[in-house]
Amino acid sequence: MDAPTPPTGPASTLRPLLVFNHIPKCAGTAITGALQAALSPVRPVYYLDRALVGGYDDFSQLDPVARSRFVFSPEELPDADYVHGHITPGTTMARYPDAPHVTILRNPHSRVISQWVHGRSLTDLDLRHWGPAYAFRIARRPLGEYLRHEMIAPNIDNTITRFLTWPHAALQPTAFIAEADDEVLVETAVKTLDSFLHVDVVENRAFLERLGEKLGVTVAGGRLNDRSAHPPVVPTDLAGELDEETRALLDHRTRLDRRVWAHVVEQVMPGADADQLLADGLADSVRRYRELPARKPQGSLVRRTAERAFALKARLDPRLRGFR
Repeated sequence: MDAPTPPTGPASTLRPLLVFNHIPKCAGTAITGALQAALSPVRPVYYLDRALVGGYDDFSQLDPVARSRFVFSPEELPDADYVHGHITPGTTMARYPDAPHVTILRNPHSRVISQWVHGRSLTDLDLRHWGPAYAFRIARRPLGEYLRHEMIAPNIDNTITRFLTWPHAALQPTAFIAEADDEVLVETAVKTLDSFLHVDVVENRAFLERLGEKLGVTVAGGRLNDRSAHPPVVPTDLAGELDEETRALLDHRTRLDRRVWAHVVEQVMPGADADQLLADGLADSVRRYRELPARKPQGSLVRRTAERAFALKARLDPRLRGFR
């Protein structure tokens, strides 16, 4: 894991050319690289805030590199000309109120499933910087159990809406959103999106082209992150996981996000059937993540040896009982 991108340009009162608020599992890894290539910033910075941390928030257990990725107040953000990362508009708009902001949304069903599969693909070696890494390891449990785990509520419970409305008083790090707060949170999320320079959805095949047109640059398409290219460390069969109860729970955990996402679909894809896009996305996820066997150590001899060593260390760690 790398440390945040070090400053390379002048430190005095730079204003961002762009802030890219990267909602997790919304194709942002490919997008941010393409944006950086297109904009050629001299002082890019990458950070996370604590909006989606949830209950596993003992930062003292992270190693210094992982800890250095986080900011805990807008004032901690440095002068920069390109700001990106899993950092909410509630943080960046407070620090850079005049900067143009962009973000990309994704079919909420697909986003949550990708979050789950991502956690299942991380080896003990991958997690070595994150202390016990409970928030990642919990994904090794069945999908239905994962979706009930309140300690990671911000990552599984209407994450798009939470990201756009943080730090709203209705959001709690270890509790699912109360239905009584649905309307105010959807309204707040849409209002936040209205303040962005540009918003789109991954399902719009022209989203990179449209982003480039808005910015006046060419944004070359990179490979979107496909978690099926990263085999899970535990056997995974999404089709077998999506029984009636789990499917209903998935709907409930995305009830606000589907409304916010559909609002953007209506704006950027006139005439598109959001319900059909939602169904197609879920079907694609089921196809992609069907009957995936557990991966074995891969790569060079050094990498394979390290993976086995860290897996053994995790099995012997009493803190990880129930999280292996």
